[in-house]
Amino acid sequence: MSRSTDVLIIGGGVAGVSIARELSKYELDVVLIEKEADVGWGQTKASYAICHPGARWAHGTLAQRMMVESHRIWDQLVEDLDIELARIGELVLAFNEGELQYVDTLKKQGEYNGIKGLEILDGSEVRRLEPHVNPAVLAALRMPTGGVFNPFEVVYAFFENARANGVKMLLGTEVTGIIPQKGDFIVETNGGEIRTKYVVNAAGLYAEKIAQMAGADTFKISHETKSTCLILDRCLGDLVQHVVTGVADPKAFSRFKVVMPTFHRNLLLYTPIPEPSRGIEDRAIEKRAMDLTLQSTKSLVPDIDFETHMIASFSGLTARNSRGDFIIEASEKCPGFVNVALPPPGITCSPAIGKQAAEVLRKAGLPLVEKDDFNPFRRKMKRIRDSSMIEIRELVHRDPRYGRTVCRCEKVSEAEIVEAIHRGATTLDGIKFRTRAGMGRCQSNFCGPEVAAILAGELRRPYEKVTKKGLGSAYILNKKVLRTYGH
Repeated sequence: MSRSTDVLIIGGGVAGVSIARELSKYELDVVLIEKEADVGWGQTKASYAICHPGARWAHGTLAQRMMVESHRIWDQLVEDLDIELARIGELVLAFNEGELQYVDTLKKQGEYNGIKGLEILDGSEVRRLEPHVNPAVLAALRMPTGGVFNPFEVVYAFFENARANGVKMLLGTEVTGIIPQKGDFIVETNGGEIRTKYVVNAAGLYAEKIAQMAGADTFKISHETKSTCLILDRCLGDLVQHVVTGVADPKAFSRFKVVMPTFHRNLLLYTPIPEPSRGIEDRAIEKRAMDLTLQSTKSLVPDIDFETHMIASFSGLTARNSRGDFIIEASEKCPGFVNVALPPPGITCSPAIGKQAAEVLRKAGLPLVEKDDFNPFRRKMKRIRDSSMIEIRELVHRDPRYGRTVCRCEKVSEAEIVEAIHRGATTLDGIKFRTRAGMGRCQSNFCGPEVAAILAGELRRPYEKVTKKGLGSAYILNKKVLRTYGH
């Protein structure tokens, strides 16, 4: 297969899909390629999904500027794309004199960065707001603009809206080489060649490797930090009402720690651990890392039996570049090649990242002519767990499959699973991240076979060809199915 396009975006993480959505506003042919079977499966998948207020980033850095700009955009974007964001606020706890000085300095830096509503609370007020935090807390910085995303919904919102506005999405497509040629680029992939005038390198952990292929590398990507996230049952989801963090200590081994409710009211524990990974694909959870995460987060919220309520854990590498700031720039060596290399917080900054990348492309010579028919809107799926009895009755009247619950833990209907497939899910993980089927207490032990059967039927493929996350992850080798859908 050989094709041509105006702009080729490499990478389907939150940066890539936000750029795709921004470029879909213009009269351009845009193609996005992603090596995984779905979008958002790199760093985005392992995100702890905080909407950062922006106080921790130094004034004048590109990351800080992108954060300020994104906060101006988010409320409108949430409305337009039906994105799940809850602004529950963040508390930074202080337990000694040095930490008190830190939160005071952080407040001043946040105010200098333009963040509104920052306040220092004394220990009694903190304990009133959060009765389960460590009673030794002396004070806390409250940042009301902080919040929590459903990170998958953010990615799928950008993805679906960009695709609806004409961006072509090639999943399971891996770059194997890039050849600059007479003002164009020949991008070689496992699915054939793509000729393009402009390339946006939003490959995350692989950004350095992709830049090297084109001779456009002026930075290094390191991934020595692994983040560990532990997900607890919803029965602890109301243990804290804010994103509760400790004072960041760059000298400490567990230099940052978080206890927070997720958007769907599970409890999440997080800490990044600066130790070497086994490689760029290392996603393993080490027992030592799990124990350290439990230990460090219990310093924030003690006397809770976290272990008993743990239902899932995941780990991911964090891509940090050699400049220590966001990189969104056209290569001087290779005109038309735009590098987008981002340390955290990519999700928070994603709206502005898309706009910044489009501006860099414009300055590099790409004509940006606005479409007359750009549709800025996208609606998320109807979910029975979020619906009233009256709404559920109307949904079942419209489609009887809403009346059949497949995932009991998360109350996901057959109709939602089918719609997730129609929106792009081709794997069990693709369905899980779109619907939450399999994210509950049983972790898909009950609903997994049924979801696989629906997926096989909708995609018209044999049951044994259903995969968890693409090639090499077959769900089952037995041809026995619970029900037949279209076979």
